[in-house]
Amino acid sequence: MSPFEIVVVSGKGGTGKTTLTACFAAMAEVPRVMADADVDAPNLGIILSPRETESRPFFGMKVAHVDAARCVGCGECLRFCRFGAIVMKDGKAVVDPGFCEGCGGCLLVCPESCIDKRAFQRGVLRRGETDFGPMWHARLAPGGENSGMLVALVRKEARREATELKAPLILVDGPPGVGCPATSSLTGAGLAVLVVEPSRSALSDLRRVIDLCRTLSLPFGVAINRWDISPEVTEEIRAVCDAEGWPVLGAVPFDERIARAVSDGRIPVEEMGRPLAELWRAILRRGSA
Repeated sequence: MSPFEIVVVSGKGGTGKTTLTACFAAMAEVPRVMADADVDAPNLGIILSPRETESRPFFGMKVAHVDAARCVGCGECLRFCRFGAIVMKDGKAVVDPGFCEGCGGCLLVCPESCIDKRAFQRGVLRRGETDFGPMWHARLAPGGENSGMLVALVRKEARREATELKAPLILVDGPPGVGCPATSSLTGAGLAVLVVEPSRSALSDLRRVIDLCRTLSLPFGVAINRWDISPEVTEEIRAVCDAEGWPVLGAVPFDERIARAVSDGRIPVEEMGRPLAELWRAILRRGSA
């Protein structure tokens, strides 16, 4: 039986999804594997404190590279490139790998055939052991491309290890928003938990993520965090969810003790108390539906 993968996401950063993911990791009663799919700004490890056991470079897609010894400086590649990735320096073509999209067109127009495609390191993939099981995470290099590919690799390794360990559960802390990293984190998952807080942008952020989940035919449920910061907006969120048929899995109130626990490096399961336990049970029910 394949492991069941729960991905915790949000329409924007700062909703508390990472803290909730860490709590779920601590509360799960079955063997599990954790993954941090926010490769641009990973922070699940800040709470789970993985003890690193493996690290390997991530190269991403191949991009153009010019052999300076053979380049005659004709400029054909420069004129062809639509991404501004090629410049002339000291009479030679030079490719900026940060701008190259890897289309390969410059290889076709180069009369000297002095351009090929090479892989450049874009980030680092890591594995660690936490108190609750293995955790896979990664960090993309500043300005690095292929974040969706790195997210997919993190999830692939988490699924592989969960299968090998016969762990029935994978918990993924997904990236915020609805861009390529978020899409990569959700594709093929078993359930998405959409964390929202009662802010002015809450409903528009939530609707965008739900549209993405529906495009991916992915079951989802809504978790309202810090609901008592604005009970009026929370009621508005609940009303819209009821009208649209979006399942609300639970709501967790704000408590200063939660923030203090996180700042101390502790997982605030006790501080969140019964609302968190009810939310987790609802997630499990939704996952088994």
